[in-house]
Amino acid sequence: MPDSSPLREDSASPWWRGGLRFSCRRCGGCCGREPGVVLFTDAEMAEMSSALGVGEGEFERLYVWRKYGLRSLRERANYDCVFLDGGGCVIYHARPAQCRRFPFWPEILKNKPSWDFYSRNCPGMDEGDLHDYEAIAGYLSKYEETGGGG
Repeated sequence: MPDSSPLREDSASPWWRGGLRFSCRRCGGCCGREPGVVLFTDAEMAEMSSALGVGEGEFERLYVWRKYGLRSLRERANYDCVFLDGGGCVIYHARPAQCRRFPFWPEILKNKPSWDFYSRNCPGMDEGDLHDYEAIAGYLSKYEETGGGG
């Protein structure tokens, strides 16, 4: 199967070479409505549990499950992240790197129609801060290196 990574060395320049605008509006549009996996490292779990004022064991018992054999944040029956409430993410400042990197994920950056599809539910996409090629390539490299988490 061919490599479809947006950073593949022998591919033509990515469509986003000129950079992309994004500033999080904390709307929660990326945090639910469809099933997903939110991966995190042990260090991120420590940070999230500290932000909530609970021990790591309690954090894991209350907010973590195994999905596809991986440790992931739980989601509610409607697929919203367990930390999403009416005001946005309750652990926003301690959220995992996977969440911090949105919308600079390979499946969103694979082509302009994909970016446009996701931007319909995200008011921060195509607005705000300009993320240049080097920054986006760095997000993608880290995403691919860690499998999405960490």
